[in-house]
Amino acid sequence: MQLLLSLAAAAVLALTGAVPPATAQATPTLRIALIPGDISGEAYYAKDLGFFKKAGYDIEFTPITSGAAISAAVASGAVDIGFANVVSLSIAHERGVPFTLLASANLHMPTQVTAGILTVLKSGPIKSAKDLEGKVVAVNGLNNISSVSVQAWVDKNGGDWKTVKFVEMPFPQMPDAVRAGRVDAASIDAANEQLLVKPDTDLRRLANVFDAVGTHFAPSSWFTSAAWVDAHPAAAKAFIAVMAEAAAWGNANHAASAVILAKYLNKTPQDIDSVTRAPYGTKITPDLVQPSIDAAAKYGLIKASFPAAEMISPLAR
Repeated sequence: MQLLLSLAAAAVLALTGAVPPATAQATPTLRIALIPGDISGEAYYAKDLGFFKKAGYDIEFTPITSGAAISAAVASGAVDIGFANVVSLSIAHERGVPFTLLASANLHMPTQVTAGILTVLKSGPIKSAKDLEGKVVAVNGLNNISSVSVQAWVDKNGGDWKTVKFVEMPFPQMPDAVRAGRVDAASIDAANEQLLVKPDTDLRRLANVFDAVGTHFAPSSWFTSAAWVDAHPAAAKAFIAVMAEAAAWGNANHAASAVILAKYLNKTPQDIDSVTRAPYGTKITPDLVQPSIDAAAKYGLIKASFPAAEMISPLAR
């Protein structure tokens, strides 16, 4: 009897075209590694607003605070897509690592400075680029856009960039390190920017050092491996389209985006919206990438500059 029931069920499925639940295809998942923050906010918005779901994908986030660790995760296949600064990716490119850029992340513009805020003691002796010669500067990553931008600013403003020393430090620890004299200056981000405008502040903004790299460029990008794009062209195209939509939405909806970020960053929307918010690029283009490559070459992180188009996926052009 059981055999007859099974045969009958199979016949019904054949006639109706129904698919048994066990054989139904699961929604594919994109595994994304990112540095948690406003600078990577597009991915959070795209998930919460249903942009990824509409494109046919589930999302799995892996928060990692180091761009180098994210690059290693992408290279190993532990994640599909990552977020990293372009200077670090240009170093990988020169070494033959087959990374390719899919979408712009945060942009740097003089009117919306969210990183590279070089900070010193208000009462201290450092007043100029030359005063930084031989001094120690805290950055959130060595040999990336954080350190290169300080070198570029010192160089363009009359100091000897080769004498500047760097230590790696998380952003939240930087203000106290300056106050305690453990470092002479720190390149902070917008999350600590409010410390510089308080009436009783003991800190002072010396410069916006990203301006020395360029006045409109993408310090960071969403990237993956060329092999992953070759194996998943539809997913790569979907990611590019979704991030463009999320970038445009994020640029136009600061109050609503702060509510989304608050869930992921364990902050209040008021905390997030109280500082300068990151603008996002809706498309990755060579002119947004080239400044970082040129700076990496000028300050010795790569042997020579190269055309930014070499790093950008053909699907993103």
